[in-house]
Formats: sequence, C-alpha cells, structure tokens
Amino acid sequence: MLLGSPAMTRTELENQTPAATRLRISWGLAAAGSLLLVVGPLLGVVDGAEPAFTSWPLLALLAVLPPAVAGVLLFRGRPFVAAGLVAATGVFAVGRLLSDLQVAFAPMAVARPELFRPSTLIAVTPSAGVWLLVFGHVLVIAGGALAAGRAGLPADESEPPTLVALPVLIAAVAAIGLLGKPFLSTDPFQLDRGPWDLPVLGLTGGLLIAVAAPLATALAASSPDPDTRQGGVLGVTLAVLALVLPPLVTGTVADGLTISSGPLVALLAALVLPAVPLVGRTIRLARGRRDETRDPALPSLRRLHLATGVLAVLAALAMTVGALLPQLVLSTGDAAPGLSSANLLWVAGPVFGVLGLLMLVPSAGPVVRPALCGTYAAMQLAAASATDPVLDASRLGIAQPGAGFWLMVAELPLGLLALVCAALAGAVERENEDIGEREQVPVTELGAVLLAGFLAVGAFVLPTVRGDRYTGATVVPSDDPAMSWSLLVSLVVLVVTLVVALRSRPARGAAELVGVAVLVGVRALELPLTGDRVEGAVVAAGTWLALASCVALLIGAALLGARATR
Repeated sequence: MLLGSPAMTRTELENQTPAATRLRISWGLAAAGSLLLVVGPLLGVVDGAEPAFTSWPLLALLAVLPPAVAGVLLFRGRPFVAAGLVAATGVFAVGRLLSDLQVAFAPMAVARPELFRPSTLIAVTPSAGVWLLVFGHVLVIAGGALAAGRAGLPADESEPPTLVALPVLIAAVAAIGLLGKPFLSTDPFQLDRGPWDLPVLGLTGGLLIAVAAPLATALAASSPDPDTRQGGVLGVTLAVLALVLPPLVTGTVADGLTISSGPLVALLAALVLPAVPLVGRTIRLARGRRDETRDPALPSLRRLHLATGVLAVLAALAMTVGALLPQLVLSTGDAAPGLSSANLLWVAGPVFGVLGLLMLVPSAGPVVRPALCGTYAAMQLAAASATDPVLDASRLGIAQPGAGFWLMVAELPLGLLALVCAALAGAVERENEDIGEREQVPVTELGAVLLAGFLAVGAFVLPTVRGDRYTGATVVPSDDPAMSWSLLVSLVVLVVTLVVALRSRPARGAAELVGVAVLVGVRALELPLTGDRVEGAVVAAGTWLALASCVALLIGAALLGARATR
C-alpha cells in the first residue's frame, strides 16, 4: 500500500463513480504536468545559452511516456496498474522539482547540458521555460499523491508479495548510479557536477531523487495487490529512464562531454527491475509449462503474429527512412554529405520489413518467425556501422545527429518489441502443439552448419576491408571499439542461433539459418557498400569467409527445409 486509504475493494472502486473519477483526475494531472515538461525545454529554460544538442524530442518522449502508458492501462481496464505507475513517478517528481528550482535560482551551478550549455563565463538568466518545468512537476506530484490512495486499495483477491528484497536491492543500485556524476567533461565552461557538488537546493533534490528509487520500489513491491506491484515497478523504471537517458545521450553526441559510469549503472538497474517478476514466467513459458494460477493468459497466436508483423514493419520503415534522410546536420547549417556507412541499412531494414509483412499472412507467420532474431541482429550490425561516423562528427563539434540518425535509433526498441512478441508466439505454439521426440540431425546438415559456423568465426575475427593505413573493424578491439563490440555480440548471436537451429524442428531450424545468413551477408557487403569511404579499399579475408559462410548457411537451410517437407 503506497498511502493510507479507506477499505474499498477493487470491485467497489470500479462500481463507484467518485472513486473512478478521482483516479482519472490523478491521471489527468500527471498528463497535464507532462505537457508542461514538454513545453518548458521547447521555450528554453535560460537566456544566453542553448542545449548541447537538439534534445527536445528526447525530453518530450521521456516526459509523455509515463502518462501515455498509464492512460493506455487505465482505459483498457487496468486501473490499479495505472495508479501504481502514476504514484511512483510522483515520488520522483519531488526531487526533480527541487533540482529544477536550482536552475531557476543558480543556473550556472548546475550541469544540465540537455537544457542549456554555457559557452562563456557570462552568467545565464532563467526564462519562462524553467517555471513551466517547476509547475509541471507540481502537477505530477499532485497526480501521484491522488493516485497513491487508489493504488493502495485492497484487491478482491490479494496475492502476498514473494519478491521484495531483490527489487529494492536493484533499485538501490540505481540510486547509487543517480548519485554519481551525470557525465564527464573537458569543457571549462560546462562542469560535470553531480548532486554532491551542487548547492543545498540541488543537493537536496538529487538526494531525494536517489532515495525515490528504492523507496517507491519498496512501497510497490510490498503491496499485496499484484497490479500495484506491477505498476509501481514500471513507474520506477520509466522515471529512472527519464533521468539517465538525457545525460547518456549528451555524453554520446556532445563535443567535450563523455559518458560516466553513474547513469550507465542506473540505466542497467532500471532495465533489469521490471524483469525480476518475469524471470520465472519466462522460463515457464519457454518450457511450455505456464502456471495457470500465476501467469496471465497469453493472447492468441494470430494476435501475437499480427503484433510481431506490425512492429517489425515499423522498425524496418524507421531504418529505411532513416537511410533516406540526412544522418548529419552540419553546425554551419549547410547540407551534410551523405554517409556511405548508412548504405548497409538498405540491406537489413527491407529484409526485416519483408519478414514483418509475411508475419501478417496466417500461413507464412509460423514459418518465417524464427528468422526474425538473426535479421534483427543484422539490423543492429548495420546500424552500428552507420552510428560511428555520426558520433565522431558530434564529438568534434562539426555536426549534430540528423533526423535519419534518430529514426535509425528508433528501430532498436521497435524491433526488440517485435522479438518479444515473436518469443511469446513461440511459447503459445509450444503450449498448443505436441512437439514430439527430437529427430537426429543428419550428418550432411550437421556438417553444413558446423562449416558455416567456422567460416563465420573467421569472417568476424578477420577484417573485411583493407586500405591505405586502414584495417576494417573486427571482434578484436582497436580504433573502433563500438564496432568491435557490435561484431562480438553479432558473433555470439550467430553461434547461439546455430546451436538452437540444430536442436529445433527442421522447419524452424531452416528459418533460423536464413536469419543468420542475413547477418553474415551484412558483414560480407561491407566492402561493396561502404568501401568508398576508405582510400585504396581492397577486399580482405573476412569478406570471402563471410560469403562462404553465407552459402553454407543457405545450403544448411535448404537441407533442413527439405527434411521438414518429408
């Protein structure tokens, strides 16, 4: 129970108009507050300085996300989840209110480059935007306080909490991250001050923000109502994301600023937090052993396929349109030259989109679904190749990320949601079908898959491009560590998928091999599609190994497919 409340059950709340109205009012207050949080950065919080990057789209998204999710839950019959979410975000708003008041009273003492970045020693002056932020937090606090009473109402059938200490411990880790420096700076005009370096008002706000994470998590996790627990934890996650993503993006794209460990720790904790109660459910679903008393009923296979297809098509459109639009916007305002590194987006994006369209076809959905994982990994490998030059230009102050870059980034969560829906569809399929005994893999299929794996390892370990004083990125970290990590993750995904394909039914294994063939194909096309950025570019061993691996994967897929039809 988040706050004291009268003894009223869930059914009584739904049947009593005043109680339901109060819950809608609390959501309305939170939504109105989020709109003010959107408008404030648009108007500008100070006069005399501009944000370190075009931050208002990110800030707007993070501001409207909690009330948007709560609104969907509220009007789809999940009022207690919505109430828990709004109440949790209200707990964080208290500290955020004081932190933004520090901007109003001593703007040069804070480190908020997503709102403004000083470029001289001349003090900036607060403007109307900062007061909109303050009033926005006040409305969010009011909505959270009103929702807390609704979230604390007893359910008709309470379920005692089984995990309290673990979520609180994870939230405490997030709190430690929130107390660290938001970024690191080499700019003498932009100091990298954490909460401990701020005046009393900012310090108090920072401490309240950090305390809010374990406090809101403990109040939610200890509730006897499972809906309140779910909503509270989700609210904590969204609130922490709103706090750490702006400094992380700033440290990534702004010149003279780099990412610090504090926000990264808080981000990881926030992402892990909502997954805690889902771990057991996921394991049971993967094994086809759903607990009827604890696990919710899953949507039908057809609905999950439709959701997967729509999300996959949206992700593919985001990547493809991102390849069309400028990846960079020059600081001078002139048109930026096209980046050849974005050409790989034209391969992975459309393929993922075609798979998404096939997911919408009832007869094709179950066949192509296993190929989504490898193709999604191919999209991320292509995106990593296109991201590096954009970030380099941003750090040098030459340009800022353009609309194409942000669309390319948007495909990441959309594609990930598509994979989640696909995984749930697989769980439903295993529940409804008798898989039977696993067949022994023929030697020819085993040989083709093993050969493809060995060749793929060489393709990722060895460079695909060489040029004058240039060697392409490999899994061994060098001058391009981000690309090396992407290649390493891709290689791990490929190896795991090959193992799973050999243990799967023939039709599923064939689709999985096709998916990773797309991944290896992206690696093979690095030279022909992006080689013009390298002076004197010539083909290297990695390209030939990737092509050979791709052929072996397709042969293995054909053999598995032929066995599936027998």
